[in-house]
Amino acid sequence: MQTIEIMEKTFDSESNDIALYLAMSKKAEDEGQTEIATYLFNVAMDEAAHAAQFATLLGKVKDTRTNLVTMLDGEIRAEKDKAHAVKVAFAEGNQEVSRFFEKSMHDETRHKEGIKKILSKLQEKD
Repeated sequence: MQTIEIMEKTFDSESNDIALYLAMSKKAEDEGQTEIATYLFNVAMDEAAHAAQFATLLGKVKDTRTNLVTMLDGEIRAEKDKAHAVKVAFAEGNQEVSRFFEKSMHDETRHKEGIKKILSKLQEKD
């Protein structure tokens, strides 16, 4: 059981590191540090591979249809959560964050719609 707990913590840590390394890569790119940006991007991809392997080992990855249904539920929740966050950030006077929540909410909507299309195509094949 201790191994599973360590794996869960490692999965979370690796997943967080992906975002941080990507953000740092973008910052380095913005500063004209292309070699550093490329290195940080590659580290992010290594961390993504680690996280993906831990997700598999932890049983988070199932058959494709189940994976898509699971992710669709998550995208629907994320869309709703971000719509709420738009309002909260705006009410608190943080327009920049509100705008970003709105942009990411639209991304979640796009993801949701894409997954729905893929699921529909899978059903047509059955």
